[in-house]
Amino acid sequence: MISITDLYNETSSIKVKFAELPFTFEVDMINEASKYSDNPKQDCKIGSWGANIFFRTAKGEYNNDSRYKTIGGLKRGIIAAGKVRDLTVLEFIIK
Repeated sequence: MISITDLYNETSSIKVKFAELPFTFEVDMINEASKYSDNPKQDCKIGSWGANIFFRTAKGEYNNDSRYKTIGGLKRGIIAAGKVRDLTVLEFIIK
């Protein structure tokens, strides 16, 4: 069973498909610039190079110190961020 800690530690990953776009979006849980520091910062960036679209969940944009506690909370954050951009989550892929 994959946990939210696995996603933050990058031992697992989460991807998202939106109904309106034919691309798979990756979710980056940790900010690339702080990845190797003693205190990595949350990012929660949802993006696709093919679609050339990148955006963050509310916790990724406004509060890097507050992390998601569950995968369900993360999914709700992704759904809300997509809804603001008129995107409907079709599928989550967690590996």
